[in-house]
Amino acid sequence: MQRGFLIFAAVMKKTIFLYTSIAALGFAACKSNPAGEGKKQLPKPGTTVAEAKMPITDDALNDFTFSVKVVADSDIANGVYDIDADYGPNFAEGKLTMPKGTEDAKLDIRKGNTPYTFIIGFRMPGDTTFNEYFQVMSTKNNTKMEYTKAYTF
Repeated sequence: MQRGFLIFAAVMKKTIFLYTSIAALGFAACKSNPAGEGKKQLPKPGTTVAEAKMPITDDALNDFTFSVKVVADSDIANGVYDIDADYGPNFAEGKLTMPKGTEDAKLDIRKGNTPYTFIIGFRMPGDTTFNEYFQVMSTKNNTKMEYTKAYTF
């Protein structure tokens, strides 16, 4: 009878150890990835996420600049950004909607090939490639904003 009890105790000890180990691993897995972790934190509406500026050299009389800002819109959850462009005293605004699947992308601005042109693009995480997406061009008379490429992810 004592031998049966020792076998029963040994089996119970192994079973308890097994269940305790599984529970501890489950708890550790939950603790290392709390709810919401792994999702990109969206910028608050009104936050400037990218900007660029260059001097206007065509006007020797004034000290004007051409600048472009990308600002998080109130609809940032859907990838919408406000574009603010200043050419000297002239102001223009527009909207830009990022492609689906670019929630983790970093927005960036580069100088374009033509005078007073900025290209807004993005870089995906782990990739240094600048993906051209939107263009802002200004002259003394007008500012033009347009998509340059389309992407699907």
